[in-house]
Amino acid sequence: MSEFRKLSAYIMQDDNLQPLLTVQEAMHFAADLKLRLNHCEKLKKIDEILTVMGLDVSRYTRTGELSGGQRKRLAIALELINNPPVMFLDEPTSGLDSVSSKQCIALLKRLAQEGRTIICTIHQPSSTLFNMIDHLYVVADGNCVYTGSTHNLVSYLSSLQLHCPTHYNPVDFLMEICNGDYGCHLSKLVDLIENGKSNTWRSAKTFYLDKNKEMISSQQISPMRLYSFETEFRHTPHYAASFWKQLCVLMKRNTIRLLRDKMLAVSRILMHFTIALLVGTLYFRIGQDAAYVLDNFNLLFFSIMFLMYSAFSATMITFPSELPILMREHFNRWYKLRSYYLANKLVDFPVQLMATFIYTVVVYYMSDQLPESKRLGLYVLMCFAVSLVAQAAGLIVGSGLKVQNSVIFGPFAIMPFVIFSGFFVHLKDAPPYLHWVFHMSFLKYGFEGVMMAIY
Repeated sequence: MSEFRKLSAYIMQDDNLQPLLTVQEAMHFAADLKLRLNHCEKLKKIDEILTVMGLDVSRYTRTGELSGGQRKRLAIALELINNPPVMFLDEPTSGLDSVSSKQCIALLKRLAQEGRTIICTIHQPSSTLFNMIDHLYVVADGNCVYTGSTHNLVSYLSSLQLHCPTHYNPVDFLMEICNGDYGCHLSKLVDLIENGKSNTWRSAKTFYLDKNKEMISSQQISPMRLYSFETEFRHTPHYAASFWKQLCVLMKRNTIRLLRDKMLAVSRILMHFTIALLVGTLYFRIGQDAAYVLDNFNLLFFSIMFLMYSAFSATMITFPSELPILMREHFNRWYKLRSYYLANKLVDFPVQLMATFIYTVVVYYMSDQLPESKRLGLYVLMCFAVSLVAQAAGLIVGSGLKVQNSVIFGPFAIMPFVIFSGFFVHLKDAPPYLHWVFHMSFLKYGFEGVMMAIY
């Protein structure tokens, strides 16, 4: 299976693309991750693929602004970068109009004629699309009711005394038969085709293998080309790029996305600054007043909890939108999961640090804590560490749930860390059998670190 995955690529039904990248940038990042060529060779290959796919005029258009047909062609182009001999497509015509569907299937037909094996699922193709397909495999109720050439389908049905009307789409007629519109013929179809094992209705152009030789028709790729594909991919590592190469490319891609989506980063910083002003006003100049020790205690805990929850909720809500892209690229062996996670965190690191720094500094000086750089540094460090752990927790929750479910379940998932932080009930006052829960709360360690920094 590992060897076969190197030979194949899977294109999902939904075109999960990076909306903030241009077509040229998306292809360039794919080439950096999937090819071991120099820069000039990569650019040449990208130009060839974009020209073939009809995307040359849209190379500087962001993928989020492409039409449905262009997005589908770009999804195919991204996987053509490393020239896989086998390609799987899940409903490539889904959501496309008749013209775009015809263009998509014509493109796949051209790729197949160049020597690739194209396997795709299509629900109820039109007669035009039906005639462009070389081999058909029809499934009904989990059983194969036909496998063979599209040109032999009418003859196959006629052998069961099921005559397709003139000028009628044979696929529609077969679907009506499977649906029982003309009586119960499903079992007969399964038996006649031997549940997909019969080769009677295959095209005469199909190649056959016997014990000693191969017969390959002129329309198929040559045996030498088959061998070069096999040897080329067999000795290729599971990932074309090294870990550090993957990390650099993904960091560059995430940086471009961050710079083009400034609103998200700016809103995070402004939110922290606004809350800091409100909290600082509420607890103004209480830090060094012994009469307000308990209030200062509450202030420090609120700050830790706010930074924890803001980092947790932001990651939990935004990550599910990136998950389909991650699944597609990782499944097709673009990069390792640890490369993606580390690149994501390193690019987000400055934004989170700036937001945390602004909040803590504003609150620290407005509440009149001790003006010592060491205390301030430790305070910022502990708050930032808590926010990083909260981001990791948000990533775990967001990767396993949909957004609407994570919004409901997320607070329940994070609440035990708050309850057992030592703020509401001290460890020494809790029942002994619950002590282990206190030690699992990262908020407990963050709160203790903040208290040590301030006092």
